[in-house]
Amino acid sequence: MAKKIFVSYNYKDSEITRTINSMVRDCGGIIDGVFVFVENDMSNLGERAIESEIRKVMNQCDAALFVVGDDCHNSPWINREAQLAKSLGLNIVITRIPYSDGGIPYELMGNRYAFSTWSSRDLAFHFN
Repeated sequence: MAKKIFVSYNYKDSEITRTINSMVRDCGGIIDGVFVFVENDMSNLGERAIESEIRKVMNQCDAALFVVGDDCHNSPWINREAQLAKSLGLNIVITRIPYSDGGIPYELMGNRYAFSTWSSRDLAFHFN
């Protein structure tokens, strides 16, 4: 059965982050899993609604992929997603968008999580 992999990313990086599904598909779909995104924009309903939606999506997942771009380390929502992923015991993998240099989320610093390159082969290694 395919895993569900929660994808955490900064909204500013949404365009490239959404290419992850096609990157994997174009390389033969070698990851035994599907990438899951928070699809519903709850921002106009307040923080409780956002938290609830993140938790609802993440509770269905087996793993979490944290996508690092130029500015995610200090994002409060990415750090909250990291807290939730850790509390749920999800397999956490961190990857960096090519040509970006931002730091990993503060919540994940100092811990030993897997780092993957932005490639389907390396992501498959960490998720399969």
